[in-house]
Amino acid sequence: MSKMVLKRKVYAKMLEWKEKYAPEYALFIKGARRVGKTTIAEEFGKNEYKSCITISFQSANDTIRDLFVNSLLDLDYFFNVIQMQYRTKLYPRESLIILDEIQLYPLARQALKTLLADGRYDYIETGSLAGITKKTKKADILIPSEEYSIEMFPLDFEEFLWAMGDEVTVDIMREHYQKCKPLNQLHRDILRKFREYMCVGGMPQAVVAYAEDKDFEKVDFAKKEILALYQNDIKEQEEENSQYVGSILENIPSELSRHDSPNAINTFTLTHIDKNARYREYSGALHWLTEAMIVNVARNITDPSPALTLSMDDDRFKCYLMDTGLLINLSFGDGSYMDNDFYRAILTDRLHINEGMFVENVIAQCLRTNGHKVIFYVEYDKQGKMAMEIDFLIRIDRKIVPIKAKSGKQYTIKSLLKFKEKFNNKVGKQYVLHEGDLRVEGEVVYLPYYMAAIL
Repeated sequence: MSKMVLKRKVYAKMLEWKEKYAPEYALFIKGARRVGKTTIAEEFGKNEYKSCITISFQSANDTIRDLFVNSLLDLDYFFNVIQMQYRTKLYPRESLIILDEIQLYPLARQALKTLLADGRYDYIETGSLAGITKKTKKADILIPSEEYSIEMFPLDFEEFLWAMGDEVTVDIMREHYQKCKPLNQLHRDILRKFREYMCVGGMPQAVVAYAEDKDFEKVDFAKKEILALYQNDIKEQEEENSQYVGSILENIPSELSRHDSPNAINTFTLTHIDKNARYREYSGALHWLTEAMIVNVARNITDPSPALTLSMDDDRFKCYLMDTGLLINLSFGDGSYMDNDFYRAILTDRLHINEGMFVENVIAQCLRTNGHKVIFYVEYDKQGKMAMEIDFLIRIDRKIVPIKAKSGKQYTIKSLLKFKEKFNNKVGKQYVLHEGDLRVEGEVVYLPYYMAAIL
């Protein structure tokens, strides 16, 4: 049985690099483990080049590693050894060399400056930046400036639908969004598909398992395996205190679900991990998870403006998981998928459990994937009570667009109205992402929360 090949949007960016920037620049595909970087790089090499060699630094032997240190003065020898080791002929200007998991061997990244100057072949690097900065500084390694970097995320909603054989739904969504038209009978069907996406997530292994068999047990197994891999990576990394890194990851579900008082918001509070915890102690761990692209960190701004990032508040942040499917597994622990209420709700189309944190996480995931910085705004009165909270802020047409995420059927939009009143000239559209259909009331546009995928 042939392996299912997933259609990914990042492929178009790779073509742009090949046409405009290679061979002067190497392509660096950054992304979390198991997000599909190697697969897409090898598919690109197979389709766009006469030959392709993948050098994985997770398994490369000493002979290959030594080439990047001691053989750069004789590149004829360098390439001859690689061809013999991988039993693949290289053709000048027609071959691609993939340096896989480059963060495991920064010396190879340094060698790219020499290899690119030679100009014989094109190069793609895959990996994450987790820990690579500290490693390179410690070893006094020079990072080449000749890199064209792109980020690769879990499959977005449209890519997920492509895997299911659906290439029309998102186009219909865009049409209704642009015309501000309700979807009517289509709404429930698209909502069901989006909930399936939330449940399965966008990690390729889980998506393939669902696309082939619609078997949630296989989906669940794939996601648990990925989480176990991340947890093992955390234990083995030497750049940060692994206990701090692991504690942040494990506490994401509880922090996102926290609504224990009228003034509570789900910002990540380090003292819930350790009552004596301080940001400076955990900042390195948070940075590692961010660079590994496992988490999606939202920052609070204190003075909203179209620039968005000029007034960041480093002390107040939210921490989402980069993939909502993985968040569901992290939330429900090691139990059987048959005991997972969220799966049962998806299958019966009865989401009676509190799904608020999953909705908020998937909206953050959609916004980040679409190129937005994940930003929120919170304001307190003189008594220290929360006076206003905006879940997300994005910029459209040089205006701030405040977004409130509402998972239940009963809610108010007081914060949205207050925000508009206070920052009137800076504010463009105002969105409420909710479970219902698209509608417009005055200056507020109510969008089904699956439309976060096209914002």
